[in-house]
Amino acid sequence: MGLTVTCSVMLEQDDQLLLVQETAPEIYGKWNQPAGHLDPGETLLACAVREAREESGYIVKLTALQAIYNEATAEQQRINFCFRAIPCGEAEPADPAEILSIRWFSKEELQRLPDDQLRHAIAKQRISDWLAGKCAPLELLTPWAEWM
Repeated sequence: MGLTVTCSVMLEQDDQLLLVQETAPEIYGKWNQPAGHLDPGETLLACAVREAREESGYIVKLTALQAIYNEATAEQQRINFCFRAIPCGEAEPADPAEILSIRWFSKEELQRLPDDQLRHAIAKQRISDWLAGKCAPLELLTPWAEWM
């Protein structure tokens, strides 16, 4: 069984949430939160900050752990660590080869966003949880002490 670990970021400002559209053909034009795979040797927090920067152009400050999402099939185990964050300063341009569009959505717009405009079901669940105010302190993720 394979294991996939990803981090996603609910980038929020002024009661709005930032979503991105990626250019990959299989998801072209679909909205998603900035997200991506954990690199070898990378911490979960570093992954979230990196993915937010790469996909939104913003340097971010992580503020909370929204949830840990898990899906398991006979072939694959998927774990997504979803963080809440705020932008620090102005955004740099995102890579146009990867990102088609970036947009801030109001809560009302998110509630009306059709499911077929989202990349996948987990994007909808993360939005629903964000709208409900679901989150936990970042301290929930505690680094391991060095082994003796």
